[in-house]
Amino acid sequence: MNTSLFLGKRRGFTLVELLVVIAIIGTLVGLLLPAVQAARESARKSACGNNVKQMALGALNYESANGKYPTSGEGKDFNDAGKDALNVESFQTQILPFIEQTAIAAKWQPKRPYWDTTAGGDGTTSNSLLAATKIKAFLCPSNSITKDEFGGTSTGAASATYKFYGQSDYMPVAYTDLTATGIRSKASGTTKNGYRQGLLSYDQSTKISTTQDGTSNTVIFFEDSGRSGFTGGKREPTVGGNTKWARSAGNGAVFVIAGDVNWTDGSTDFATGEGVSKGTCPNRWADPDNASGVSGPPNEEAKTTAERTSTIINNNKSPLPNGAAAGGPTACLWSTNNCGPNDEPFSLHSGAGCFAGFGDGSVHWTSEKLDPNVLRQLSDPSDGDAPPAYE
Repeated sequence: MNTSLFLGKRRGFTLVELLVVIAIIGTLVGLLLPAVQAARESARKSACGNNVKQMALGALNYESANGKYPTSGEGKDFNDAGKDALNVESFQTQILPFIEQTAIAAKWQPKRPYWDTTAGGDGTTSNSLLAATKIKAFLCPSNSITKDEFGGTSTGAASATYKFYGQSDYMPVAYTDLTATGIRSKASGTTKNGYRQGLLSYDQSTKISTTQDGTSNTVIFFEDSGRSGFTGGKREPTVGGNTKWARSAGNGAVFVIAGDVNWTDGSTDFATGEGVSKGTCPNRWADPDNASGVSGPPNEEAKTTAERTSTIINNNKSPLPNGAAAGGPTACLWSTNNCGPNDEPFSLHSGAGCFAGFGDGSVHWTSEKLDPNVLRQLSDPSDGDAPPAYE
């Protein structure tokens, strides 16, 4: 029997039908892709917020254990002509034992600078080697700009697999010099002008009980994601000169003096091996100069709040590549101090803002639309003002 009489001819897809199916699939992928990307960024943003929470709690636990907050890493000594003062240890170095980094903290030599290559008690590990560690809690997953090599090569890690200094996407607040009108008023010598030190400073021994405005109203660090290269590194790591280095001691600070056996000048490393000319590197977690002041972009620091066209948080987030365009705004390139992520609050998140860690261990999202006066209030622990809503 011929079964073909009962069965119809088998029919496949036509080319047109196949193209229609492919077009439908392509359309669906195009519709879903932004949602997938948004979900991924939401997860990265959440992870960054968790980092801030962990660090803020680390600072609070440090206070509980030591009776004072960790230092910011930098400040000014107004008893000595307003010279810049840097701590031997950065804020991040001090909180290592309180953020589950006890292995590094146990081997760290607190009297030596982080670039020092002197071996510790185990005869092998130096601060320079330890500082060449990528610490997840100090890095925001949304940062797509920074590369490992931006940290610079660590002399002490020359024979290690990872040779670069670990970096940080978070900026301890050392001070603010914004005024109530939004204008920046920088310190000059022993005259403070608008300079107000933060809850953390190079020599401060602030306790929770002595914080005038309350720890829940005071920011101790902002997200500062995307710092690249050695921008901002200007201070010489030397004894004397215009920069003073200090070690925490009791409720104050002891300045490093010439001939200190625990101190290594480091100028040779910084001039050659470190890849930067005798300067600190604010993008390294072990460098005390990763702290900074909340000052705003230099191209608008003389303007009042009403006159500003840029924000303080995320300022100049779309920098001009070759200076000011004809008839356009003044350029503020990221290689300039305080521009973009160069030592100012900055993030690469969606949502127009950045995370901030507070003195009570809490984390809040701070909008880039914030009035400069509110940022001043949040950064100054003793202004006596209760800041309005900032989220």
